[in-house]
This record gives sequence, C-alpha cells and structure tokens, in this order.
Amino acid sequence: MKAATLRNYLSVHTWTGILAGTLLFIAFYAGALSMFVPEITHWSRAEPARNNASQDGDALVAAFFAAHPSIENATLVLPSESNTAPLMRWGPRGTTPQQVELDAQGQLRPVAAPAGEAGRFVDYLHRKGGLPLALDSAEPVIGLIALLYALALISGVVVLLPSLVKDLFVLRIGRNAKRMWLDLHNLLGVASLPFHVVMALSAAVFCLHDWIYAAQGTLIYPQGLRSVTARTQPQRPPVTLDRTAWRNPTQLVRDAAHAVPGFSASAIEYRGLGTPKASAFMAGTDDAHFKRRPREGFAVLDPATGALVQNNAAPGQGSAMARAVVSFFALHFGSYGGMPVRLLYAVLGVMGAMLFYTGNVLWIESRSKRLRQRPGVMEQPRHVRAIAAINLGASLGCVAGISLALVAARWLGATPLAPDTVLHSTYYATFTACLAWALVRGAQQATVGLLAFAALATALIPLTSAIIPLVASLAPWAQVLDKPYTNGLAWVDGLSVAGAALLAATAWITHRQTGRHRSTPTSQTDFATPALN
Repeated sequence: MKAATLRNYLSVHTWTGILAGTLLFIAFYAGALSMFVPEITHWSRAEPARNNASQDGDALVAAFFAAHPSIENATLVLPSESNTAPLMRWGPRGTTPQQVELDAQGQLRPVAAPAGEAGRFVDYLHRKGGLPLALDSAEPVIGLIALLYALALISGVVVLLPSLVKDLFVLRIGRNAKRMWLDLHNLLGVASLPFHVVMALSAAVFCLHDWIYAAQGTLIYPQGLRSVTARTQPQRPPVTLDRTAWRNPTQLVRDAAHAVPGFSASAIEYRGLGTPKASAFMAGTDDAHFKRRPREGFAVLDPATGALVQNNAAPGQGSAMARAVVSFFALHFGSYGGMPVRLLYAVLGVMGAMLFYTGNVLWIESRSKRLRQRPGVMEQPRHVRAIAAINLGASLGCVAGISLALVAARWLGATPLAPDTVLHSTYYATFTACLAWALVRGAQQATVGLLAFAALATALIPLTSAIIPLVASLAPWAQVLDKPYTNGLAWVDGLSVAGAALLAATAWITHRQTGRHRSTPTSQTDFATPALN
C-alpha cells in the first residue's frame, strides 16, 4: 500500500477519533456499568420494609382483579433478590406507578413505588454519551458518532496492517511515551476488535432507528408497517372476559416453562384486560439463549388457556428472522451466558473507554513531538492544551461523577429530595468541576489530583455499604437505607473496590513519574505528555 494512502487513512482515523473520542469514552464507561443496571438500582435506592407481606401471587392477582375490574394493563412482579414478595403494579407509562401487595390477612395494601432508578440513569448516560439532552435528541447524535466510530475502526485497521504481525500484542514501556501509548492503543483495539465492530454497527442502528423506520415506511411500507405485521400474526380465538376462569400465575409460569424449555419467569404483564384480545406478556430469562432485552426475553400466552400465542421474543424460539433480530440485540446487550458474559462485557467496555482515551493522548503526543522539532517553540499551542484538558477532565469527571451520584442517591434516599434530581445534579456538578479543574490547572498539573479524586469517589461506594448498617442501628431515619446484603450488592461493591484500587495505583504511578519530570531540565518538561505520562 502506498505511503500516501496510509497517511490519508491515518488522518481519517485521527480526526474521527478526536471528534468522537470523549463522548465515546463516556458511552463505553457508562455502558460497562450498565451491565449491572438492576444491581445498581437495588444498591442505591431506599426501600421501605414490607413486613408480613404474603408470598401468594395467585391470591394477589385474584384480589387485584376483583378490586380493579376496569384496569386495562397491570403487571405481577414475582419475588426475586431485589423484591421480597409479589406485588401488582399499574399506571400510565412515564408516570410513577401504583403498587399493591397482600398482607398476612389477605387484604390488598399499597406499597410505595421506589422513586429513582439509578441503574436507568447510568444506562441513559450510556445511551446519550453523557450529553445533557433529552434522550430523543441525544440518540441521533450518538448514532452519527457511532458511524464515525465505525469509520475510525476501518481506517485504524488499514493503518495497522503493514505492521500488524510485528507489533501485534507488543507493549513497549519506556522513555518513548508516544511508542508506549501507540502500543497500548493498538493492543486494546486489536484485542477487542470484534466487540467494537458489533458495538459500532448496533449502536448506529439503535440510535438512528427512528430515521430508519421513517425511510422504511416511505419506501417499502407506504401503507404502514403495523398493518403488514398484523397480517402475519396468527389468528387466535377470543379470550373469555370471565377472569375467574383464567389460569392463575402459578399455572401460567408452568405453561411458559413447558412451551419454552429453560424459561424462568420474572413478571407477568396482563395486557388488553376487559377485551377478547387479552394476553399474558411474560418476562423471563434463560442464559443458554439470546434474549431480547438485557436480562429478559418474552413469551406471550393466552391467559385463559395458557397456550403460547407468540414466541418471537422468547429465548431460543421463533422464526429464523426473529432469532436473527433477537441476536442483534443480545450481542449489544450481552444478554446471554449470564454473569460471566456480563463481566466480560464490563471489562471490554472499560477497555473500549481506554481505547478512546489513549487515542486522544496519541494525538496530543504526536503534536508535542512535532512541535519539539521546531526551533524557538517553547510551549504547546492553546488548542493542544485544551484538548488534553478536555480529554482528562471529561474522562475522570465521568468516572467520579457516576460514583458520587450513586453514593448521593443512597444517602439522600430517605429525604424528600427526588432521587432523579439528586442523580443528575450530583453527576453533572462533579463532571463540570473536574472539567473546569483540568482546564484551569492544565492536564499535566491536574492529572494526579483528578485520579486520586476519582479513586476516592469510587471507594465511597463500598464504604457506604459498610457504614450504613452501623448508622441504621443508631439513627431511625437511616433504617430505610439499610437492606439485606445480597449477591447483587456484592457485585456492585466488589467492582467498585477493583475500580478504586486501579485508579489509586494509576495516581501513585503518575505521581512518581511526574516527580521524575520535575527533576529534568525545564525545556524538556514543557512538552511532556500532558496526561498520565
């Protein structure tokens, strides 16, 4: 390949990376954490005690149908690690739902709906790349960024081809900072290339799906896609309106497990109540197969007969096309293989964030090296210093901001403050402060402090878990913050300990290297790599 062609690909790779790198760092770091959305939500929110709640889901549904005959949609949430007893939930989408459970005497009683979903907040940061915009506005931007990301992947592979065999999996740590960052960047990129290809393509489709559907409707289905899909659905006999003749939840769960082997139900959503088209939309999991959502697939049953009426979203079921669509979602969500795959995706997500960080550092180091060769140039240009500061401040601001937002949501869970307000205000205040500190101090001077701050913020998560049981035994107001320690909470604390230790070690190493730079002549330190050198 000609040298000029390689230079063109390198330019494309560099500038697409610079334009998209910071947003993609946030998207990947938050995406890594989003592998644990239910665990993060359970860890951070205050949950009222549900003493003497009945475990009889069948009786709960029967009592609920008798008390609310006009409800059109309602969901039975089955017991789980984060839900001690079955409850019924209903209400318009986008509003705080109403919830009831059965007490020990078999009477319905309200259950306060937990406000705030910290896990969903982290997932939204992932889907918006941290942009402080509404999701509908931010997703098209991230979709376009994902296309740039795909372009950067292609150009990066082309640039690496001539030295692929010689430099594959080589990491040369020494005085040549640019070589070290290039080796690390290539190592991260090559080791996780299939993962990045899947993420780039699926993210572009997810974020631009409204545009894709609009084009599809105009060019392929001018009569409307809904009418086309309705014709492909099998006809089913009308469902009796007498709900006392329906299968109870225990029977429906058994019916689903029989129709979809390995399926383990977590919730039953009753849709179309009061109509002959009523259905039991059952959510559940099966780690041996791809799932439509991050943790769940769906089986649709006739609530009167228990017959499976739709299996396109059930794990391991459906037509070849339906399975292909589900696999597309599952490869992005990591919704297969259970906890080992979620952990692998979390590691790959953090590696992806580091790939974008090292890419920006490479650009900074390249500019620094080029300027060092010019006579009379004693300091870096303003735009290089600004990009270095933004790269550092935004990346560590994201890390520290998410950690502090979760800690604030946990400690303020018993106050009248809205949890969503606490999460958003804490995250963006921390993010802005870190970014401002990096811009004011300069990346080189701010690196150690911001790394130490991010390590401390992350360490506060397991420290909070350790302190709250002690505080709850002394202060009645804190009792609602305490909860039985489960495997899910242990994952949140354990991963936070690992993250805090890694950040603290990086801060210590950077501090030592910064001390060595200070002992060298001034003319050499002015162009040291202004981030994690």
